[in-house]
This record gives sequence, C-alpha cells and structure tokens, in this order.
Amino acid sequence: MVKVTVDPLTRIEGHMRVSAEVDSKGYVSYAQSAGMLFRGFERMLQNKDPRDASLHVARICGVCPISHSMTATNALDDLYGVAGSIPKNALAVRNFIQAANMIASHATHIYILFGPDLANPRYRDVLTSSTLGLGATGQAVWGELVGRFAPISYTIDGKPVPVGSSYINAIPEKKRLQEAIALFGGKMPHQAVTRAGGVTCTPDEFEINKAAAIYLKVMDFVNNYTLGVPVDQWVANTAGAKSPDAAVKFVVDHLTSLVNKTKNNDFSRANGWKDVELFAAFGSELVGEKILGLPASLRLDKLGGYTNPNTISFLSYGAYYKSDVEGYSPESKAGERFLTSGVVSGNLKYEELDPSKITESIQCAFYNDPEDVVSRHPYDGTTVPVADAGQIEYEGPVESKYSWLKAPRYNGIPAEVGPLARLIVAQDPLIIGLAQAFANAGMSPANVYTRMLARMHETAILANQIVSWLNEIDPADRKFATSLDFNAAKDGKGMGLWEAPRGALGHWVSTDGSGKVKNYQAIVPSTWNLGPRDENGVPSPVEQALVGNAISGIDNVLGADYTNPVAIMHVGRSYDPCIACAIHTIDATGKNAPRNYELF
Repeated sequence: MVKVTVDPLTRIEGHMRVSAEVDSKGYVSYAQSAGMLFRGFERMLQNKDPRDASLHVARICGVCPISHSMTATNALDDLYGVAGSIPKNALAVRNFIQAANMIASHATHIYILFGPDLANPRYRDVLTSSTLGLGATGQAVWGELVGRFAPISYTIDGKPVPVGSSYINAIPEKKRLQEAIALFGGKMPHQAVTRAGGVTCTPDEFEINKAAAIYLKVMDFVNNYTLGVPVDQWVANTAGAKSPDAAVKFVVDHLTSLVNKTKNNDFSRANGWKDVELFAAFGSELVGEKILGLPASLRLDKLGGYTNPNTISFLSYGAYYKSDVEGYSPESKAGERFLTSGVVSGNLKYEELDPSKITESIQCAFYNDPEDVVSRHPYDGTTVPVADAGQIEYEGPVESKYSWLKAPRYNGIPAEVGPLARLIVAQDPLIIGLAQAFANAGMSPANVYTRMLARMHETAILANQIVSWLNEIDPADRKFATSLDFNAAKDGKGMGLWEAPRGALGHWVSTDGSGKVKNYQAIVPSTWNLGPRDENGVPSPVEQALVGNAISGIDNVLGADYTNPVAIMHVGRSYDPCIACAIHTIDATGKNAPRNYELF
C-alpha cells in the first residue's frame, strides 16, 4: 500500500487536502477529504439586524457572491413573510444576475481550473507512446489538448509551453459578464441590490440593452471556441428533446459526422471540433472508443464514479424563479422553478425535496456539540470548535476529526450537488440519457466525464435562456420591491434554498424577540460534496468517488505514477471545489464576542 497525499489541491477556491491509500496495482482503496480554511460569517451575523445578511454573506466567496446574497435574501423573504409577493421585475433581475454569474463561474472552471488538467504531461506520454501505437492520431489529439488548455506560465520537462488558445481567450469573457452583473448590481463581485422584498435597482432600457450587447459579445466566444452548433440548436435537440434517447442520439450523430469527415487527423476547430465536441468525443471510453470507434480516449468516465448506489444521492434545491408570475415558494416545491428541486437516489429514482430531512454531522469535523448531539438540522446547528488540538487526527481511524467541513446528509444519505445533480433532478433529457447509458454499461452515471459535460451543457442552457429573463424586465413597471413589516422578524425563522454554480446552497436564520439574529447557518455545495465521514462512517461523495480509481488515469496503462496522481486531481476538481465557502471560523481565545465583528 502506498499513501498519496495532495495538500493543497490546487486550481480550486480555498485549501483542500486529499489523502489516499493506493493498493499494489495502483488503484485507490481509501480516501479522506479535508477542508483546511476558516469561515466566520455565522458568528459575525449573531446579534445583527437580519437585513444585513444578504450583504455580509456575499463576502463568503468572490467567485459565487451572487448565490450567497440571493440565498440569504430568500431566507429573509421567508423570515419577513414576503416571498409570495416579490414583484415579477425583481424576480427577473435576480434571475439575470444569477445566470450571468453562473455562466461566468462555469466558464472559469471549465477553462481555467479544470481545463489545464487536460494538458497534463501524462496524456502526452500515453497518447504519443508506442505502447498504444496511436501514431499520428495520438500526436494530433495531444496537440489539440495542450494547444487549447495549457495555462499561463506552463512548462513540461522544463520547457515553456505556449498558453492555450481557449484558456487565454476565455478570460476576457468573465470580465464581460462581471460588467453585465454590475449594470444591475452596482458592482461585482458583491453586488448590493438584492434585498428582502425584491431588489433596489430599477434598470432602464439603456441598461437592459447594454446588458444584451455584452451577452452577444460573450456568445461570439461560445460560437468561435466552445460549441460547434448554434446554442439554440443544441438546446432544442438536447434539453428540449422529446426523450433521453433522442437527446443522446443528437449528440452521438453530431460527433459521428465529425469523425466521418475528419481526414489526416484534423481535430481542429476549423474542422468543427470545438471544445465541447473534443471533450465529448475523447473524454469518454464509452462514448469515444465504444460508440464512435475512436482509437483512444482519456477515459474520464472511469474516474470519480460511485460503486454503491445506496450510499449516494443527487440533490437540487431548484434554480431560477418563474418570473412571469409574482412571488415564489420558499420551500421550492417540485416544478416551481426553471430547474426543479428534488432528490434522486443512486439508482436514479426521483423524489420530492423535503428540507426537514437535511442534517449536518460533526463526527469527523473540528467541532464539538455542547449537548453531545452529533447531527443536527441547520435551524438548530452549532459551530463550536474543538478546544483540544489533540482531538485532530488527519491520519487517525475512521471516526477521527480531520476536516473543518461538516458532513451534510439528506435523510441520512450523502448527496452530490452541482450541475450534474441539478440536471439529473430536473430530468434533463441529455443528462438522464447519458446517466442511463452509463448505468446500462455497468458504469457509474456520475463520473468526471459526466460532471464536466453537465457543466458545459448547463452553460449552454443558461446562455440560451438568459435573454428571456432580460426581456422579462419591464422598465415601464417601476415596481421592483415590496415593503416589509419589521415586526415579522421577531422570534422568527427563515429558510433560503437556492442553487450556486457548484450546487445546492441553503441558508437558515432564526431571530430573537428583538428581531436580531439568534442563529445563522449556511450549508454550501462544497460541504455537501467534499465533507468528511459522518457518525456512521459513511464517506462523503468525493471520498466515495476516489475509491477504485487508477491513480494515474487511463487504467494506469503506462504504470502507476505516484508523483503525478491525475486521478486525485481530476476527481477533486470535477466537483469545482470552493473550500472558502465550505468551512467556518472560530475564536478559541474567547476575547472577541460575536457582536464585535464588523464588516466594512
């Protein structure tokens, strides 16, 4: 057995430690995921006016601040009892700025955080090796991967590698989307307009048209680099397909046509092989080798899967309001949002969401409970750090404390959240069709390949939909907010259920008799995906997904290289970790009471 520890896992938000035991054949047999940072917003908000929450919690993360402020605003809408009367204009504005942030976040992950993994020298060694005999085809595929996805200041074997064309050209698009958000949000990151009851901005036709113009510039990048068919055509034949089989057939037929017309190993963009097509064909053994007949693939569908469907589920709180009507339900009942809420079992069985079944366990986290309760619902959640450093055991037994992350569970079961889970829950035809195809082939429906393809697919869905939300803003109707009864916050509770780019995001607030915050808890996507084991010893999604992986990927075809554990890097990054969101901060000295925390 070989112990492989990656600390920190880079190209993510925050500091994450992954420790794995690898057997004599080079396959991961055991894994631990640990968050190594502090967060303090729950404590900062104690004794504060709850209306401050939407501004404070945006600072949890600079990548997805819209999601945190929106989720807090949802909790405040619930607390003040106004969720059912939020004006349509406010819902449309909220949808637009959230969608723009989600597209920007997805693009950042696809191109800047995960994309460079595809330029790992391991793939050069495999694709150009005489062992597989791929010859010019292997050379051409490697050339496209490194030519598109190599990051800035990259070297291989000590020699500088030019920055990838997709990588470098994706960077300005995030800036454009930030500008579009700032038109309505005042600034970005940390927009300041979402508030209990609606929004504080009143965009006019000029701002709406300018946002549309920015969107069109972003679509130039999509058309030139990302997708080889028009976005509306892709969405109509995948997300809008009449059945999962029809959606999968559209993609397979599209890729087959590219394969058939490709001569002399021309996998260039000019020949139709945009980034999605290149990844979709060469990222998967099932799709690329077995269906399309390609001579090789990166076999990312054999990494990051789950072996036991009984210890995993897929969770979504639902995303984007139906902004053609006034108001929304804080509980996010099935079918009430653009992407619906729900829970899907590891066997792909859907059930409606019941927020009362959500708990967090501190068994393996750096916390103690004042009443020795290991697992609590977030309304009753506590954040009390261990006082004895001796309780922390990174290399200890299964029940040891090894992470600043808690362990969320839905009805006692770990849940994957994120684009893949969102689209599985929403029964998106393409993703459900692919999930079923992998299940029928005896493979896990969730894996590195399907997570990344789902993120690409969701980006296309949102890019196709965002203009509709922009058009739903009516500048002639000046109603963008409803008034609040401040007394409604006394001895109250509020729940905000929303979707961040990385998955299900929930905020829970309770107040005292004066209307001030008594308790505030946030369960973020990366806590769901990357937390530790629970009190029953059941691993988190990422800990499960690491087990059984060839440490060097592609079935360790050239042997196990423990100095370049691509499996750990691929699997960890496939969840798009945001550890800064997922942890908590503490004041072990007791010198600084929560009321003394201020945010400027």
